[in-house]
Amino acid sequence: MKTFTLSSVILLAVFLACGGGGNPGDAVLNMFDAIQAGDGEKAVSFMSSSAMTEMDIQLDLIKANPELAATQLASMGIEINAEDIPEMTAQEFTAAMISSPMISGMMQSAEVSIGEVTIDGDIAQVEVTSSIMGQTETNIINVVREDGSWKVTEFGMSM
Repeated sequence: MKTFTLSSVILLAVFLACGGGGNPGDAVLNMFDAIQAGDGEKAVSFMSSSAMTEMDIQLDLIKANPELAATQLASMGIEINAEDIPEMTAQEFTAAMISSPMISGMMQSAEVSIGEVTIDGDIAQVEVTSSIMGQTETNIINVVREDGSWKVTEFGMSM
């Protein structure tokens, strides 16, 4: 069960971290650029407060057994010390994962394109087609305008 949870956190972090831009579609493209560059701090700055709350809940599960989490992360090429996990915030943990060579390496050959964007006030849905590691999917990403920028609120992609 913990392996599934850890994998879910990694996938969630990779695809939640988007925001900013003048419109919701730009937000997704800005996120993609930050992830491809391995810039975890920039990517995290684009996450909505509700997305970070969800990441915090997942991090609490990881903190229950930091040694196991660090071992599992290391097996995926993400080096986070077990001693650091109990004191990490969701923002720090997510930034460390996105900044890892494994995530940025995986994303370097990925492509994202924006389809239909539906805006209703401060809430929007963005149709996103992604091609990651040879798999192409089209999904809807929900975003919200928060502090003047579009930020992702809900997981909408998988690998």
